[in-house]
Amino acid sequence: MKVVDFRSDTVTKPSPEMWEMVKLMNNSKLGDDVEQEDPTVNALEKKAAKLVGKEASLYVTSGTQGNLISLLSQTKPGDQIMVERLSHIFGNEVGSAARIGGLMVYTYPSNNGVPDLDNLEEMIGDPENVHKPATTLLCAENTHNFHGGVIIKPNDLQKMKSFADKKNMKLHIDGARIFNAAVALNIPVTELTQYGDSIMFCLSKGLSCPVGSIVAGSTEFIKRARKFRKMLGGGMRQAGIIACFGVVALESNWINRLKEDHKNAKQLAEGMMGYNLPIQVQSPETNIFFVSFPKEAPMEEIMADLYQEGVKVFNFDHKIRFVTHYGITEEDIQNSIDTIEKVLKKFF
Repeated sequence: MKVVDFRSDTVTKPSPEMWEMVKLMNNSKLGDDVEQEDPTVNALEKKAAKLVGKEASLYVTSGTQGNLISLLSQTKPGDQIMVERLSHIFGNEVGSAARIGGLMVYTYPSNNGVPDLDNLEEMIGDPENVHKPATTLLCAENTHNFHGGVIIKPNDLQKMKSFADKKNMKLHIDGARIFNAAVALNIPVTELTQYGDSIMFCLSKGLSCPVGSIVAGSTEFIKRARKFRKMLGGGMRQAGIIACFGVVALESNWINRLKEDHKNAKQLAEGMMGYNLPIQVQSPETNIFFVSFPKEAPMEEIMADLYQEGVKVFNFDHKIRFVTHYGITEEDIQNSIDTIEKVLKKFF
């Protein structure tokens, strides 16, 4: 029985082309990255910066580290930052902004990741008020994971950037899946990244690399970020041995392959919409969607049965998240539609 893992696109394995690149690696392509002497890392950072339209970039170990480095580089302890209430920065990065950055974290409500800017203005700390912290950073997440892979479109990002500029704030974009957004909209990724003073994107999700993320921004920003990366233990020395996977992902047609993930997500969602069961299936914009269950549904039993039948998923308070990615085929999707229906009909 083949197991189909819909838990996350972090479970992807490298492509054959990536493994071929590893075979070509030798000592001449390795160096000390802390000293900026690893030619493969340097090539990856140069390519990544150009791709997202920034002056420079930095290879980091993970998206979580990349977000924290960005926050530290754009603020000072005691500042207030604004993040969306369901954002990964707020809910899934172990409180690092507060614990390590000494930052006040204010969460804003949104419509699928997009804030009401009039309401947002009322939340900003007055830098002239001796009792209030200065609000120095606004954060956006694109695509937005826990709203179901929804896209924040360029015009909304532009409005957020204009708002941040007027309030003397910076805008950081957690773009872990920013290429999914660009591919779904059929636009260059720079139409999204141009509005961020800093941008983080993951290599280890839809791009199928085994490890790593990229932080990009101005030359001065990356200079500060490099120092914070070292502070956080992210100086990886001969990191070219893993950075080479990222070089392949950005050099090849790999980004356009994300269309396949989006197609599979749509096919899976549409199949589940046809079950005639008391569930609500989100229509996916990219490679993520949620299925909502009645409050009385025995989720632990449902999850156990799905797992036993070879379907791995995550449950978030009576919502199951499905994430499509490299390694899941069209045949897997059709088989999963049938398997999931068989399991759910035992409970409804």
